[in-house]
Amino acid sequence: MKKFLFSNNPALTYFDIQFEQENIRRERQRAGVLLFFFTISFLSYALFAKTVYQLNYLNGHEGVPQIIFLYLAFMTFYELTVWLSMKYLLKVMNKMPLVAKFGNATLEITLLTLVMYFAGQEYNHPILIVLSPLVYIYFIFIILSTLRLSFAVSLWTGLLAGLEYFFLSYHLIESGTIVSEHDIYTKQMFSYLLKTFSLVFGGLSAGYVATQIRKSIQLSIERMETQEHIVEMFGQQVSPEVAQVMLEQNGILKAKHQKVSIMFLDIRNFTLYADKHTAEEVMDYQNAFFEVVVNTVNEYNGIVNQFLGDGCMVTFGAPINLENPSENAVKAGLAIIEKILKMNELGTIPNTGVGIGIHTGDAVVGNIGTDSRQQYNITGNVVIQAARIEQLNKKYQSQLLISQEVMDEISAIPIDTKQVGSVKLKGMENEMFLWKLA
Repeated sequence: MKKFLFSNNPALTYFDIQFEQENIRRERQRAGVLLFFFTISFLSYALFAKTVYQLNYLNGHEGVPQIIFLYLAFMTFYELTVWLSMKYLLKVMNKMPLVAKFGNATLEITLLTLVMYFAGQEYNHPILIVLSPLVYIYFIFIILSTLRLSFAVSLWTGLLAGLEYFFLSYHLIESGTIVSEHDIYTKQMFSYLLKTFSLVFGGLSAGYVATQIRKSIQLSIERMETQEHIVEMFGQQVSPEVAQVMLEQNGILKAKHQKVSIMFLDIRNFTLYADKHTAEEVMDYQNAFFEVVVNTVNEYNGIVNQFLGDGCMVTFGAPINLENPSENAVKAGLAIIEKILKMNELGTIPNTGVGIGIHTGDAVVGNIGTDSRQQYNITGNVVIQAARIEQLNKKYQSQLLISQEVMDEISAIPIDTKQVGSVKLKGMENEMFLWKLA
């Protein structure tokens, strides 16, 4: 599905563009969350450090708040820069390099490790720094790595955090005999190994979540891509019901034989009107007329296959299966005539007459074309015969003619129905029995 529209095009596909744009938006979202976190942390720590200084709790360790304060200030500025840069990238770039994500993750994790190392040097027991709340920032980076939509980046974030934490702990751990239960946390590597495992597992879990989010986004974009393809094939002349069926089939409509009802509709004396009016007036007239036609066709689950200038071709029964396509086609035809009559009475359009022909039969339906350009097509004698039936409206001074095949399938026969009889259609060997409904 990823190459559904432009599989032979070296340029980025619709899917690629939409996914990469979403990728950059998620990266900006991640930077925004971190910006909020470090801003709040910076302001809160400033207040906390002031209180601690006033109470003289840091005698001999005054360098610790300064190091942490500078770290929080730098990270606030850094994440603000990233957040603003992502907004710019959304406008000028189609893709954010994966190496940039790895580089950003490495910088964030390593900078935190260095801050912990230098802060630990201010204590008599440096190992205490790996027991401080600073360690939880590793987990914040790991959790937010899910927004990068990359299993590899999330795993790298957790793995790097785990390894750096382990080697920092190994470097700072104190040697000596354990004389109290508190020494277990300062002189034994086992507890640090467990935390290292937690960080690595956190990265693995974040990678799994990132993969699930990525799949969800991919499905959403592929659905959008299919919808774009449907619009490309049918314009905007597809009812929500038809669009839903096509979406469920991923927009891939394989050629097959199917029973359909074909309607041809013609605007009477349109050429005469077009000759006497401006192009703008003709266009306004067509738009008003076809708006009624399209809305009515959609109401009865049909699709407008082609606009023919002074008319159109409509299909019932494909691509969406209908229990009785003939019934839908006849109801739609009668409704169109009734609505046009009301518009004539209200004067919303010039006085308009229509000719409609409907025939039901077997047709070959499905997509035709190349990978880069496809069109939904209906072919078969049923199409030609429906067009020929419509042309006979002028001869019989009617508005709606249907074939015997259609008459056999409708549940209620309109009151004004009249027999036309057997008629030989142009270009056809066998005669066809027709009925006049309006």
